[in-house]
Amino acid sequence: MDFQLTDRQKELIEAAKGAYERKLAPLVADSSVAGVRRLRSAMAEQGLLGLNLPPEHGGLGLPLLDTLLMIQTLQACAPIVGGLSHRTSTGAVGAVAEYGTPEQRARFVEPLCRGEIGISIGITEPDAGSAATALKTRARIDGDHVVLNGSKQFVSFVNINEFTLVYCRFGTSGKASDIGAVIVPHDAPGFRHSNGTLNMADELLFELYFDDCRVPKENILLDGGAFGKLISVYNAERLGSMARMLGSARAAYEFALAYSKERRQFGREICDFQGIQWMLADMRVKLDAAHLLVMRAASTAQVTGLPAPLETSIAKVFTAKAAKEICDDAIQVLGANGYTKEYPLVHRYAEVRGGSIYGGTMQIHKNMIAAAILERENSQWKKA
Repeated sequence: MDFQLTDRQKELIEAAKGAYERKLAPLVADSSVAGVRRLRSAMAEQGLLGLNLPPEHGGLGLPLLDTLLMIQTLQACAPIVGGLSHRTSTGAVGAVAEYGTPEQRARFVEPLCRGEIGISIGITEPDAGSAATALKTRARIDGDHVVLNGSKQFVSFVNINEFTLVYCRFGTSGKASDIGAVIVPHDAPGFRHSNGTLNMADELLFELYFDDCRVPKENILLDGGAFGKLISVYNAERLGSMARMLGSARAAYEFALAYSKERRQFGREICDFQGIQWMLADMRVKLDAAHLLVMRAASTAQVTGLPAPLETSIAKVFTAKAAKEICDDAIQVLGANGYTKEYPLVHRYAEVRGGSIYGGTMQIHKNMIAAAILERENSQWKKA
């Protein structure tokens, strides 16, 4: 067991930093739809999209562990860059790469790696958040089309991306065995979305509405009995989100560390004070521990092809908590300056705060961990 980065991994990290500084940094300030799409194209030119996707479909074919190191690095540079790398590598496209037909991979994975399209993911509904299998959006086959009715909420990047992978029901049993997924174009008849609601990190989250939305049948990714398959791939997406949390936490820690060496009070640098030293030490311990847990979860994919659920949940619970505490302590090190939006730490904290909620709340993941270690089913459903 080797905890050190390989020479190849170090090269990848330095290449990502170099690409950001040379080509991407001037583009990140433009947050318009056109600006983000230009950034996406520039990232494709630098080989920063589709990091873990198959080379035969335009990806780099990196192991999941290396992919997470790259996402973490890019997130520390700029959240929008880390987000694009995550969404086009460990995001919804992973399910298409894993379960799509050759035709679907050619239509969706290849142009995504070229920076031409993006794919959001639609799971959550008003009555189906943590209880994801309670989703009600329905799909029925009608000739050469699949017709969807229902709604989704808290879907990100809908204004930037051209498609959403929509989890939906193909059956009427009410069980998880009904659930499949359809790749819905945002210009499909019967599809519309809200104007979006800003979250704490100033990212828009959208509601999606399907009113007899007609989509070509060839866009069906999985037509039922697929919830387990979809969630197994979704564990890679969870790890991609954790890599983003680690990137923001590391950026916050490094900013606070540098600040503590420059800021003077009582005639000396504040890093001379033991109270500050202990905070910095705690931040580094949590950062390293979270990093190792995420890397351990990613390493399980080298054996099974996909991250192991237990290790993913353990990494999720610890990383979400640690990232919040690291960013909070970084703000404290800066004092009143850290509490202002003129410094980057407020935004970094807002980014990582969502990690305790999206991808399954910390409490749901603790239930999953308990079920695994107790070797018993731990159902949350109300008994009849």
